[in-house]
Amino acid sequence: MAEKEDIANNPFAALFPSIDQAQLFIANKQIAKQENGIITSVPAESNLPQCADIKELSRQKTQISTLLEHIFLITLDNEVEEESDRPSRCVYMSGFADTLDGQTWLDLECLDQAVFERLLMDNPGSDVISTKKGQKKPTEASLSGESQVLRYLYQCYERCSNLKGDNQYDKFGYLLKRSTEVILLNAKTCMQQTELYPSQVLHQQFIDLYLENNHFLSDSSLVKEFFTQTASEIHSHAEDGNLLQVFTPVLDVIKSKFQNQLTLMHPEVNRYIDLLMFFTNSAPLAETFMEYTSPEKTSKGKDFEFSLLGSILGLSCVPDHNKVIDLFNNPSSTSKQEHDITERNTWQPLSGISMGVYQLLFSIIKLSPQLKHKVLRWLGKCLLENSGRTKIWSTHAPQVLTQLHVSDGFSLNLSYVMLKLCQPFSEACSPKLLKLQPSYVRAVAADENDSRQRGIHAEELIKETCLIPLEENVNVAEDESYNFITECFFLCHQAINQGFHAVHEKFMKINQDLHRIQRAYQDMRQQFPNDEVEPMRGVKLQMEKGMKLFLCIKAALTEPQLLEMSMNFHIATATWLVQVARANEVTSFEPITFPLPEQVPTALGYVPEFIMGNVTDFTMFLHRFKDDMYETGGSGLTHFMTLILVFMGSPERMKNPHLRAELAETLAALMPQNADSTRTSRGILSKFYREQLFENHPLIDHLAEKLIHVFVSIEMTGQSVQFEQKFNYRRPMYQVLHYIWEKERHRNSVKRLADYAEKNIEDTDAPLFLRFINLLINDAIFLLDEALDFMKQLKEKQAEKEGEAWQGMNPNQRQELESNIRQLGMMARYHNVMGNMTILSLEMITREIKTIFCHDVMVERIAAMLNYFLLHLVGPKQRDLKVKDKNEFEFKPEQLVSDITKIYLNLSNSEDFCKSVSGDGRSYSEELFPKAVKVLQRIGCSPVVISDFETLHTKICAIGRAQQEEEELLADAPDEFLDPIMGTLMKDPVLLPTSGNVVDRSIISRHILSDQIDPFNRQPLTLDMVKPDDDLRNKIHAWIQEQKAKR
Repeated sequence: MAEKEDIANNPFAALFPSIDQAQLFIANKQIAKQENGIITSVPAESNLPQCADIKELSRQKTQISTLLEHIFLITLDNEVEEESDRPSRCVYMSGFADTLDGQTWLDLECLDQAVFERLLMDNPGSDVISTKKGQKKPTEASLSGESQVLRYLYQCYERCSNLKGDNQYDKFGYLLKRSTEVILLNAKTCMQQTELYPSQVLHQQFIDLYLENNHFLSDSSLVKEFFTQTASEIHSHAEDGNLLQVFTPVLDVIKSKFQNQLTLMHPEVNRYIDLLMFFTNSAPLAETFMEYTSPEKTSKGKDFEFSLLGSILGLSCVPDHNKVIDLFNNPSSTSKQEHDITERNTWQPLSGISMGVYQLLFSIIKLSPQLKHKVLRWLGKCLLENSGRTKIWSTHAPQVLTQLHVSDGFSLNLSYVMLKLCQPFSEACSPKLLKLQPSYVRAVAADENDSRQRGIHAEELIKETCLIPLEENVNVAEDESYNFITECFFLCHQAINQGFHAVHEKFMKINQDLHRIQRAYQDMRQQFPNDEVEPMRGVKLQMEKGMKLFLCIKAALTEPQLLEMSMNFHIATATWLVQVARANEVTSFEPITFPLPEQVPTALGYVPEFIMGNVTDFTMFLHRFKDDMYETGGSGLTHFMTLILVFMGSPERMKNPHLRAELAETLAALMPQNADSTRTSRGILSKFYREQLFENHPLIDHLAEKLIHVFVSIEMTGQSVQFEQKFNYRRPMYQVLHYIWEKERHRNSVKRLADYAEKNIEDTDAPLFLRFINLLINDAIFLLDEALDFMKQLKEKQAEKEGEAWQGMNPNQRQELESNIRQLGMMARYHNVMGNMTILSLEMITREIKTIFCHDVMVERIAAMLNYFLLHLVGPKQRDLKVKDKNEFEFKPEQLVSDITKIYLNLSNSEDFCKSVSGDGRSYSEELFPKAVKVLQRIGCSPVVISDFETLHTKICAIGRAQQEEEELLADAPDEFLDPIMGTLMKDPVLLPTSGNVVDRSIISRHILSDQIDPFNRQPLTLDMVKPDDDLRNKIHAWIQEQKAKR
């Protein structure tokens, strides 16, 4: 009032139409001075203008007020005008106007209070007035009367931003800037002091605003800018509430959405992930997000899935005990085509979720070193707490696994995220791979600060078994710090081990269980044709559940981007591993040559076994379920072959025989498929690449030796390897052996090994090929013996089912008998398959390599084996093996007889072999071969083979008669001349050093091939330890001559 009186007393006031106009002019002058940086306290009369400025200044005042009205849609002037630049609808601030003594315009002096008062209005819509006559847009009232304070402030910000982009308002830049400050200041206050607005849910307003303005049809930059600047204001004035306090309600809502409402196929998933990208707009926001999503204390790995980040990663098509997956319903009654469509439909959402998490984390990582540390720490802690997923018990106790650790879907998605982080160096021979620091595995951070400074976030890797054990006196020199590439590489392999590898293992078990249930279902249908009654209803329900689980997991494992990144990452890993096998310091990618350096790089002692396991596991998965992926590998498959050749036959560089056996399985996976299996041009290209691996790889001439080495090493490890596991390992080895045998260069490699073995057959360490054929014979004896025994039991059980006893059995007894038949059938089938394969291998090898089989060390064993099985297959005992549906059990007696016959013929030129055949008193008789001939004639064998076999029979009979005469002549040999193991007359007696027993050299040599111990006292024994007993040998030879002279 005092200021108004001063103006009224000023003589120049008469120049204005009214005192209000004079007051307005003073206000505008003050604004102008503030804009020019002039802050003075000036008497009102000194601001009055010359008469010429009055209209201009009045116009400026009106423009400023109108501009502020357009931005904030509030007014102090309730007059309605005919024509005006003012907004047509505004909230009339009547209460606030009363406090201003009749001021009817907005200016910067009253703006702060005006906006604050506007925000406090409970129902601003009731105070909306029209400022001008004429037609009005229906939306204008709702905009001006917006009741949600955060939405209102954003709309003000949007209008202000639009005005900034209009050149005609350039001269009001100061005004627009100040308006923006007022908006942000009030937005900050709204979010920090929510108690001022008890009827408003501010955090939900934030979410709704962001989602509404963040979709593919809109430019979301403005809403991001508004909230990012608001967050900056909050961070700068944290005393009223920090960012974590302000945004916790927002993040709580988002987490609840992911945990309780959103599913993999929900259309809103990506929008909420995009909402979280807001927290990557500044370092303080990212700090807030990471602090919120990091569990404070973890009692179990599952706690990470309960976090916000974990709740996103947990979205998957893999069923979890907490969430029902609405996919692949009624699988047995749905066509494969429909299943394929469903599978493809899951892939985009799956990759979208993982890609969203990657973008979120990578954006945070780029903001600052501290944030990179926090992201890596989250990943490292998560992998540490969930390391139990890789333990053996986890597959056998899935209920415990789901309670303690994150879900399969979470782990697969995390694998994707880590693979994406590794993508910049996921290519063969990438120069970035040279930056990998193997000693990272042995590095241990003292505390979190040490972890951040040195870059060590993967925990307890030091406890992992590595490719080779380091000697106790080897000092491991840790690097001072570790780079981001190294961290990503090892964390990625940890994630794959817990994710892809563990889920694949579970998938294989589900596959086996499903086959078992399907077989049981088919068997029961004969007895219970109605699916809707028990027990069929229960079995079908179990089968449906198993099929659904199988299809869901398969969809997740075969997501194309996951497979492509995995392929590239494992090829990159292979190229790095072979360089580490070459030298400690890998500074460049050098070609690998054999023999490898004698000095084994200690860096291999820093490489966890699970890294090699990840590579072999992935290649096997592709072979089983996505073999066409090898097409995308192209020439990159060369690096897998190099890895196999370097490590498969080198226990010095990879101690674990099981891992080396898995490399042999990987080798089988790389073999070209049969030409009939694919007829497309893509298939032909894939076959071409894979054929080239076996023909033109620079190191391919060493393949046969490496393969035979790992075949032998499974037996000779000194570790406990169960029979079934051993033969499971050897099955792919047989497949590879049969494939490469057809190629001359590989066949010649095997022949060279055989020649060397024959020349050095009495070496202390038995030559590789000699040990190999000894194991082949051992395997054949064990497998066929077991197979024939199972077939005999199977026949008995089948007869029991078909006999009268079946009628007297109750349902439980019948079910038990059928279960026994199924179990026996499975065992018989397995042993028949492996036995057939072993005999076929012997037949194949003896076509080209003969003399070593006829050496004293081997000849009696192979002759006795052939006679024994031929007798069972064509002799009177063959009746015990006649079962129903023998093909179901892979029992092929005719093929076995044919293959055994060919082995006889392959070795028939050897006199020693023929003597050993006829000298086998256990199984051989002169009636054996004629019975075999009848079988050969019945199965349509080649007349040439039959004729040659009959000729061999005549030859062996003649040799046998001569042998019989000699045996009768030497029948009364003194006991000291007889071998104590076999009871036969010794030819070359040798003394065993520890037990003192004297045995025949050929017999103890054969024993040592399989077991390097003295059979009499179990002490270590090698061939170089035995001592010739020359005196005894001379006595034996003299006695033989004496007996012959008497004849």
